[in-house]
Amino acid sequence: MLMNTFAAFCAGFALNIMLGSPKGILNIENLVPKFTIRVENLFKRGYKDLSDAHRMAGVMLLVLTLIVFAGLPTVLMILLYSASPLLSFILDSFFCWTCFSVMHTRHELDRISRAISSGRPDLARVGISKLTGTNCSDMNEDELIKRSIEIAADCGADNAAGTLFYAAAFGAPGALLYRTVSIIRRTYAARSEKSDDFGRGANGLWCFLDFIPAHLCALMSSFSASVFGFDTENCFPVFKRDRKKLMAPNLAPCRCVYAGALDISLTPRSTVRDGVITYEAVGDEHHISDSDDIAAANEIMYASVFFTMLLLAAVKLLVTLIIVL
Repeated sequence: MLMNTFAAFCAGFALNIMLGSPKGILNIENLVPKFTIRVENLFKRGYKDLSDAHRMAGVMLLVLTLIVFAGLPTVLMILLYSASPLLSFILDSFFCWTCFSVMHTRHELDRISRAISSGRPDLARVGISKLTGTNCSDMNEDELIKRSIEIAADCGADNAAGTLFYAAAFGAPGALLYRTVSIIRRTYAARSEKSDDFGRGANGLWCFLDFIPAHLCALMSSFSASVFGFDTENCFPVFKRDRKKLMAPNLAPCRCVYAGALDISLTPRSTVRDGVITYEAVGDEHHISDSDDIAAANEIMYASVFFTMLLLAAVKLLVTLIIVL
């Protein structure tokens, strides 16, 4: 069974690279948000409109969603494995495939980069809205560029590294569990910077699950940037200084690496201290950002995902061979 999960892990990633993410109802990123919003509407009828009640309802929603999208597929694969290992392997590979969204993000960022370089920020706004689920109509060109770079960094840390880590460790069940938590967290985070009370449980679990993968991806991103010839000496100082400035701590390591490697600032936000408004950002603005920075960030993201895959596949294969032999 260990060898099957290793093969399914590799097959699922290869399918995403070759074919992109599944379409429509086959894509977990389409199903989970719709399911959670519907369940939330049902729960709101039974819970008081209070913060504590919503947090409890959010935990119940998280558990129910994990049972549907991770628990039931896991039971199905276990039952199928005893009857038909081949069919179980195919299902395992399919579920791993549904959990990755690397190629979709890469292609969309390519379109955004071309749109900005050709003077079409309106098309870039549409592309970023598709990737983030937020309204970007008021963003200027500089904000569009920096948000695109953040998307590349976040894709590596969340969509790719987290999914790869848990798929390598536990096969499709691990990938499904992690991606379900990640998608719920992102669904609620899109509503507000801090996420609302229904998303607190998912956010806390995601912070725990993604801590190691996010830092692993930051190391791979720094290595990838050095392979492409970027000066990465500033990456660690930026990480050490600015990692606590983000509301989502697991996104900080990769964003700091990208900001340091590209010599730009990311994630600007205003804070009020003693009645004085100050502006904080990750990294330092050493040059005016342009569409080339999006292309560079996109390549760093893709390379870091590839190197993370190779590392985890090698570890998984080694552990499997040791146990089997």
